[in-house]
Amino acid sequence: MKKRVVVLIAIVMWLFVSQWAGKELVRQWQTSRSVVDAQQHFLDYIGDVRRALQRFYHLPYLLTSNNHSERFLNGERSLYSELRRELTLLDKAANTKGWYLLSASGDVLVSSLENEALSEQDLDAIVEQIHAQGEGVALVSKAKGASPFFYLAAPVYLDFGIAGIAVVQINLRLLTEQWLLSSDAILFQNQRGHYFLSSHPTLTADELNDRLSEIQQSQATLRDGTRLQFWQLEQRRFLAQTIVLDDLQWQLTYLTDYQPIQQASSRAGWAILLANFVLLLVGVIAYQRHQKSLSNQRIQRLLDESRQRMSQMINKTHVGLLLLNGHGEIEDLNPMAKRYFSLSDSMSKRAPAWQLFDTGNAASTTLQLLRNLPKHRDLAEVSAVETMGRRSDGSQFPLLFSLTAFPWHGELYYLATVLDISKRKKAEQALQKANQELAERVEERTAALRSAQQELIESSKLAALGRMSSAITHELNQPLTGLKTLLTSNEILLERGEMAMLQANNRLIHRLIDRMGKMTSQLKSFAYQKPDQLCPVSLPDALQETLRIYQAELAPIDVRVRLPHPLANVLGEEQRLRQVLGNLIANAVDAMKNTAQPQLMISATTSATELTLTLSDNGCGVSEEQLSQMFEPFATSKKIGEGLGLGLSITANNMRDMQGRIAVNKNASAGLTFTLTFLLAEPSIS
Repeated sequence: MKKRVVVLIAIVMWLFVSQWAGKELVRQWQTSRSVVDAQQHFLDYIGDVRRALQRFYHLPYLLTSNNHSERFLNGERSLYSELRRELTLLDKAANTKGWYLLSASGDVLVSSLENEALSEQDLDAIVEQIHAQGEGVALVSKAKGASPFFYLAAPVYLDFGIAGIAVVQINLRLLTEQWLLSSDAILFQNQRGHYFLSSHPTLTADELNDRLSEIQQSQATLRDGTRLQFWQLEQRRFLAQTIVLDDLQWQLTYLTDYQPIQQASSRAGWAILLANFVLLLVGVIAYQRHQKSLSNQRIQRLLDESRQRMSQMINKTHVGLLLLNGHGEIEDLNPMAKRYFSLSDSMSKRAPAWQLFDTGNAASTTLQLLRNLPKHRDLAEVSAVETMGRRSDGSQFPLLFSLTAFPWHGELYYLATVLDISKRKKAEQALQKANQELAERVEERTAALRSAQQELIESSKLAALGRMSSAITHELNQPLTGLKTLLTSNEILLERGEMAMLQANNRLIHRLIDRMGKMTSQLKSFAYQKPDQLCPVSLPDALQETLRIYQAELAPIDVRVRLPHPLANVLGEEQRLRQVLGNLIANAVDAMKNTAQPQLMISATTSATELTLTLSDNGCGVSEEQLSQMFEPFATSKKIGEGLGLGLSITANNMRDMQGRIAVNKNASAGLTFTLTFLLAEPSIS
């Protein structure tokens, strides 16, 4: 009997102790979680406050940099209506509560409001801080019974002195609008300790300022060492957290109602008491079942997560995947495979995989392998085989097919990967067509060269052209030989599938063809007719594009360009101007091949009607005799095969056709200086 009494007393004591301990633990846990949540909400809100205010900081400077504001402060009072209209528009666009332009002493000169909302005290504070700091300031104003305002002010300088002050008035209620329906509260204090803003509907800033002495503050510490601060106001208890914003000199207090936590801990205590009583009745059996259930749930959750991860990986891949059983039937396939073969869910289940491939080609290795997959298990390792796939509508498309075997739960399965290569095949066909077109272009260029040569022979310069025929032949044979070699190489690269190298060869072919085109252009340009009409041309754009074309050749050269900005357009023709610049830069590059420290100087000057461009290099230069013949046709100091001697002659003709001039002089140290004179498209007015 005594033993039963002792056991009963022990059970009762254990129940009440567990109730108290559970209640306390729940209170501690709820409080700790509430502190963490409140801290996160508090930090998030502080970030929101900074971002909300950040979008207003630049607003006063819109007024300080306003031309009308400076002119108004400088004495143009006729701008009052226009300036007030601008302030009103800015006030509406920025969603603020008022824009003001003050004098240096604080008088309101222009306002966006009909009735000025600035008090004398606010004006004096703004003027005092502006003159003390000499830069933008921010301050808060709160009158009892009124909404708090946030003022952003910036000085307006004229002749290095403060001539006025731009002020933007912001209603701080926007900082608490998101908290109006929350049981928590955000309180704002200024550096004097006065509350100017509260998000709580009943604990207003005015009430808090009136009842500062009634607020009872206390501290407590949780078991994990967390220090807590509590506010007691009448019968209500709050969990308080405080942060000081150093840049604004504001103190923000976050109040969390503590009553829900107390109620939750009380309910938890009674729930724990009831749960303990039930646990005593259920005993070990319920515990074991619970443990077994948790274990099964963990295993099932892990399996589900594993399946989900695998499914996500398969569904997001850009390659078609097919899971085949040992008989070659489709068990599953990913969305990309369904898209490739245009299959629905009903069409893909247990369908023979060989039906998805080119059934019209009985000799297909892929088709034979999939049809007789159980017989060829040892050969079921295929990698990147090109074959044809067949969609559900009967259309076919090229693809890369791979197959690999793997065991799964004691059975043999196969994973087939398919990749649509339709775009690659189209690219190969396009490249073949491009090669054919390139060959045709080579033939056309060759015919053009022959035609140009015939025209030159028939012209009055037949004797001079005869002397240079060997040079023309050498200049043409070199790119033609290169074209033949590259086209032969392209056929081999196409068979190998080396697309990157093939594209690089095509770019070289284009360059060789363009080089041949330039040769024919030089021969034709020599007799090119004068343009019918000249137009304005941008010299900087033409020079920039020419330098970009010769970027590789100019890499080892110190190129210095000095052009005034802005530079007026010149009278000319864009193609002729670029040809002139290109010929001169190419000659400079050739002249500085053996120069230790090559340097190319390009500068421009303008007068009322003309623009002068000079190009100076420190290359090998020429003799006095060669200098006097530089602009004559076929006059060149280069070896045979390195030029026709038409570049500078064409350059001089182009300058004359554009109503310009060209001159050349030897530099004192080394090299030559070419001077180009252009007419301005629009002569400047002095």
